[in-house]
Amino acid sequence: MKSMRNVYVCLQTCCFIVCLLLSGASYGDARSVYRQPVIMDTDIGNSTDDLYAMDLLYKMARRGEVDIKGIVVDRQGDGFADLVDILNTYYGFPDIPIGVERQGVANSTIHIDYRMLDDLKNADGSKMFARTDKNMQDNLDGYKLYRKLLAEAKDHSVKVIAIGFVSSLVQLLESGPDEYSDLPGRELVRRKVDSLYFMATKLGENNDPGYNLRYDIPLARRFLTEWPREVKVYLSPSPVGGAIEYPAELVMKDLENVPVHPTLQVYLNKNCNTGQKMWDFLCVANAVNPELFSYSRTGFVSLDKAGKICFTKDKQGNFVYQLPGDKKWNDNMLSLLRFYGK
Repeated sequence: MKSMRNVYVCLQTCCFIVCLLLSGASYGDARSVYRQPVIMDTDIGNSTDDLYAMDLLYKMARRGEVDIKGIVVDRQGDGFADLVDILNTYYGFPDIPIGVERQGVANSTIHIDYRMLDDLKNADGSKMFARTDKNMQDNLDGYKLYRKLLAEAKDHSVKVIAIGFVSSLVQLLESGPDEYSDLPGRELVRRKVDSLYFMATKLGENNDPGYNLRYDIPLARRFLTEWPREVKVYLSPSPVGGAIEYPAELVMKDLENVPVHPTLQVYLNKNCNTGQKMWDFLCVANAVNPELFSYSRTGFVSLDKAGKICFTKDKQGNFVYQLPGDKKWNDNMLSLLRFYGK
């Protein structure tokens, strides 16, 4: 049954890509009647899979599939929010607001640090990548930006894509009424958020909570306890994206005709041939095209003090997690990423 399901999803993926190709739509065309409002929450600056997730999101916005309301940078430290400003400007969305994490996970591991993008110069000495939001000190805290954007949104309309830590989300859930809304944070999420797409855990393989939850177990437990049960969560376990490989040489070949490209410059200036897996982009794809995935049964997720995660099947649960595909499915998902990338 699992094999048949994976074949069916592979066929859906192929048909989806073919339909995009046959549509003849340029990136500037708005082909969708409804643009899905999304908020991206990222720990950008740690590894390159965030770049692919962001690239896919911007390209979907250009096609009119999503409306990016804001981007929350949940990695604490100088220069990480600057990377989002570079990307916003590069992809043609300079006005997307950026939230900054000032009370987040400290001293997390950085596997590939590409904050040097802000320092790169062209041959004539000019900056290679333009900036729009040049003073991040004036930006709202991540949870404050959440509150502002959710207060402005229609009920049950916003999809949150979280590919990093949960620090800003926990601060949002535990926040009180403010100038943006009379609602406490948990009620604001319950009323305004449609669903959450979160890259975390190794469910389906073992009980490891995964990188994004492991760094602060008490914080992760607060998130899992306080997230409203009325709001569905789609987990993307690392074994699913871990089976999708995008070799460095193929990345550089795909981008060889676009020399001034953030991702290409990261690959030219850093050692990215480190076995980087394609984790984060699956959350973006899931939020926009859920039919491309197969899922576990619904249930609840808990995390004990020792850091062991547990999924309990329950029809009343609000969590599901993506199931891994076969090789054909993995290849098709990479083809989807590469199609948008070009």
